[in-house]
Amino acid sequence: MSLDPAHMSGESRPPRSVSPVNVPGIVLALIAIFAGIHWLRTSWLSPENDVWTLVNFALIPGCYSDLDQVCALRESWAGLISPLSHAFLHGDWTHFATNAIWLLAFGTPVARRLGTGGFLIFSALGAMAGAALFYALNPTLIQPMIGASGVVSALMGGAARFALGSMGRLQSSDVAYAPRLSIRQSLSDRTILFFILIFFGTNLLLGSAGGAIFGEAGAIAWEAHVGGFLFGFLGFALFDRRQHIWQERF
Repeated sequence: MSLDPAHMSGESRPPRSVSPVNVPGIVLALIAIFAGIHWLRTSWLSPENDVWTLVNFALIPGCYSDLDQVCALRESWAGLISPLSHAFLHGDWTHFATNAIWLLAFGTPVARRLGTGGFLIFSALGAMAGAALFYALNPTLIQPMIGASGVVSALMGGAARFALGSMGRLQSSDVAYAPRLSIRQSLSDRTILFFILIFFGTNLLLGSAGGAIFGEAGAIAWEAHVGGFLFGFLGFALFDRRQHIWQERF
């Protein structure tokens, strides 16, 4: 197994001054925005205004086909923006903190690799991919779905293509600049494969028992997790500005 030089042409070396643990400003800014929105909802908005915010900015799948009483309260533009805007709302501070921690961990290498613009586009599409699968599996559900889990899961899937594998770590002291593995190579790496199995196993468990454990209001939107992860893992190469990839030679 070797690197194909053709995929290395025109690539600049990673800056030596960048620390592997340095968090990009865009990641911190996104976490701050999530925190600020939740603080405004919990500290400043009246209960009526918070309900209006939730009804209009959360993803409510059933409102795309039903005229439920809740859906009748939505503004005309709500259905257009909620596949993305739902990611900016959280149920409580624990929900926010959980997503913030994972965003910090997996958003850091992805943001450093893709840059600010690429990171934002990738994250936005991850949120919408999570929303799409959630809608596909729950088309009549009226209960709002909120949270940045689709974003975080997309970042997990993207990071799995370069930051988790043992081959990448051997080739780069900074995982943000490690070689990108193909899908086949990623699934052949034990570390990545174990990570994927844990991810899907945990979400299947939450999907089957989450409602019973946390109650209907605290049910985990595992569909959004899976949708975001599949988008991030399968589609990461479309956003990766570093074109080199491990090549297998037989």
